[in-house]
Amino acid sequence: MIFLRRIQKLNIFWKKIIIFAVIITLGVLLVFFVGKNFQKRVKEFDKEEFLEGINFSEIKEEINNIPLSELKQTKEEIEEGIRKLEELEEQLSTSTTSTNNH
Repeated sequence: MIFLRRIQKLNIFWKKIIIFAVIITLGVLLVFFVGKNFQKRVKEFDKEEFLEGINFSEIKEEINNIPLSELKQTKEEIEEGIRKLEELEEQLSTSTTSTNNH
């Protein structure tokens, strides 16, 4: 309790120094512990188990089961959207240049 009273009596400059020192110390400790935990998890990571869990054969089957017509329709929608954006860009660039000329 006496310690807190001594801090309360200090100049604002020293109070700020104490606050920044505490924050920096806590930040360094946090980074240290997070780094240690990260190193531990990287060492324990099992690549083989992870790759087995992905199961590429199922992914390949899902890709092959997507209807081709659905992909074509999606592609056409994207291309139409790109065309509209290009038209808007062209309109904006011509309207900007025409207003700048006046």
